[in-house]
Formats: sequence, structure tokens, C-alpha cells
Amino acid sequence: MKVSIQTLPFDQRACFIAGQAKSGTTLMVALLDNHPELLVLPEETAYFPTVLTKYGPRGRRAQFDYITQQSLSNVLFGSRCKWGKRDYSNFPTGRFYELFEQAAFDPANAQKDLLVLMVEAYAATLGRSLENVRRWVEKTPANRNYISSIFSRFPQAKLLVMMRDPRAILAAQIALEKTRRRGRFSVYYVVAHWRVAAKLARRVLNGELSGLVVPYEQLVGEPAMSMEKVCAYLEITFDSATVLTPTKAGRLWRGNSAARIGFSQISTEPVTRWQRQLSADEIGWVEWHCRELMPEFGYEPRLSALSLRHFVKPIREERPKEYLKSRLYSLRDDWIRR
Repeated sequence: MKVSIQTLPFDQRACFIAGQAKSGTTLMVALLDNHPELLVLPEETAYFPTVLTKYGPRGRRAQFDYITQQSLSNVLFGSRCKWGKRDYSNFPTGRFYELFEQAAFDPANAQKDLLVLMVEAYAATLGRSLENVRRWVEKTPANRNYISSIFSRFPQAKLLVMMRDPRAILAAQIALEKTRRRGRFSVYYVVAHWRVAAKLARRVLNGELSGLVVPYEQLVGEPAMSMEKVCAYLEITFDSATVLTPTKAGRLWRGNSAARIGFSQISTEPVTRWQRQLSADEIGWVEWHCRELMPEFGYEPRLSALSLRHFVKPIREERPKEYLKSRLYSLRDDWIRR
């Protein structure tokens, strides 16, 4: 039964964004950020994947410390950014930390959800009234793995699932590894995470789960149409001047390109970039694992036939240890599926 948003308590006005890294989750957050009826956390909290799972048994202090010091949201509290460009020089990070800490350890809030307290502290930092917030938004791509937990804790939540061509995601991840040099680039996780996101999107499209699937290609190709659908789903007004101007914490957003390409406006160029960047073997690796699901989302396989070479040949930026792990995990998953 549909519940009027006006009757929902603030904590149940949640919207969670899920998908896969480099599938457009950050772009979606940036497009929603400046909407006057929304309160959008601009950075990932990893609340369900890490805060509640790894740190849940350790108590609220450990959870609080993870969010403020280790998660990607740590930059909102004045901590050093782990990677990429995050400019919050105009954001009162110290005030946000102070308000969040006070709320988190107030005995009166002992039973209150820590994520909700963070959102409320963020609103107070910005001087936003909770009464005027129709939805608050949290984005962590790995939310895709915790849908049951999300709806158990927030039954009236909205869910946005981002989808993107898995070949484009592989190309973006290769470019990202070239710039970050972390040494832990896993081509297995590229295809495995995409399959999880695709199966989640399938459940939404089949009506098995409440949510909205947003294809990245449509978002950048027809941003006004895509965002109008998103606004309708979130039950907020659509204003193209607002939702087509990407911001973070109200400040113009300059992009999150893995290839370090300057961002000045929404562009369709990343949609086809993989066609110029990936080799046949790299395309083959993706299609080997994702081939049966890709057509459901309009991603037609390019190769007419797959070769064992596509499975065996190393992918660029893939180190020996990760190569072995990826092939072993792939064989394990194939055995499980069979």
C-alpha cells in the first residue's frame, strides 16, 4: 500500500542509490544534490556494507569513528581525502563533526539509527529544516548487496539502481588503476559486481522489488527525460534548471572521470569510449561472464563467439596475484551456477 510521503517520519523518507562503481551513482547524487526538496549526502558512507556489518558488533564509537575517519564521507568531517578531488573548503566540516558527535552519543538517541543521526546533523549544518525535506539520499554502490537489510530498517525507502554497460565499466576501471596504482585491481570484481547489479535491476524491472532502474546511457543521453522519471519516482518536483546542474554540497561539481577528462557538462562521450579503449580479449572477458544478462539491458554482445583465450589472457593493469584470484573465483562461480 502506497503511503503519503507527508505522513512518513523523517527517518523513513530515505532514498538509497545502488549499482556498481563507475556506473553513474556519483553523477546521480550530483544531479539530485541541489534539489530544494531533497537532502543529499554527497559522499559514500558504506553504512550497510561496512558500518553495520564489520563495525556493528564493536559498538557505536567504532561505527562513528569509521564514518568520520575512514569512509569516503570522512572528507565531510575534515579528514584527508583518500583519492580523487574532493573540495569542501567552503563546507563547515568542524561544525558537522561536532553536531554529529553530540547526536550520536546523546543518551536520548541511543536507540536511534546512526545514519539518520548523521543525516539530521548534515541538515542542521546546512541550516535545513527537516520539515521541508521530502527525501534524504544516501549513495553507496555496494548497497546492491544489502537490499533486504535496507528495506528491513527503512521499509518506506526508495531505491535507485544504476546500470551501465559492463564493458564500459571495465574500461573505466582500467583507466582508474592507471591513475591510482593501488595494485589491487580485480577484473573478477568488475564482472561479479555487474552481475549482482544486473540481477537486482532485473528484480526491479520484473516488479519483484520496489525501485527504479536508471541506465547510465539514458541518463547522459537524455538527461532531462531520465531525471524527470527520477523526480516522479521520488515524488518531488522536476525543474530542469536544478536537476541538470551537478553539484556537491551545493557547489558546482567538476566530475569524477576515471580517465581524468575535464567535466563541463553532461556528455555522452563516456558511453562509447570503451569501444576505442578495450581489446578484443578484454571485451571477451566481460562477455564471457555477462553475455546472458547483457541483452536484457540493451547491451548486445560484440563478439559472435567466445574463445578460451578471452578467459586466460591477462587484462591490462592486472597483477599476477589478482590474475590468479580472478580466474579461480570465476571458475568457482561457474561451478556454482552449474
